[in-house]
Amino acid sequence: MKTRFWLLYVTPILLLLIFIAIMASGALLKKPFGTQDRLMESVQTLEKQVDAKQWNAAKSQIDYAMQAWERIVNRIQFSVERETIYDILGTLARIKGGIAAEDDKAIKEEIYYFYALWDNLGD
Repeated sequence: MKTRFWLLYVTPILLLLIFIAIMASGALLKKPFGTQDRLMESVQTLEKQVDAKQWNAAKSQIDYAMQAWERIVNRIQFSVERETIYDILGTLARIKGGIAAEDDKAIKEEIYYFYALWDNLGD
């Protein structure tokens, strides 16, 4: 009788609670857990470097940002919509292209679009 109670009631309820927790944890999981995934700080630093036209530093900063995004995606992939993940990846890729072309105006547009996407990530 106890085994049947656990299988019919407790296990499904626990699984539902776990799935709900995973799906609602996007805002928490996008925060940095170490030094390798500080994406927001990286983009803010990148913005300052673009303003100062420090293109070599900006190139290394966008490479770090892309690697940080790969780490964050692994955590948030079940709690965030796929289109949002693709939008952020596309924005980072356009920033990287803007840095290669040294087009500061295009980069600034993409950075502010990234900020909007990041604020809505996990909400």
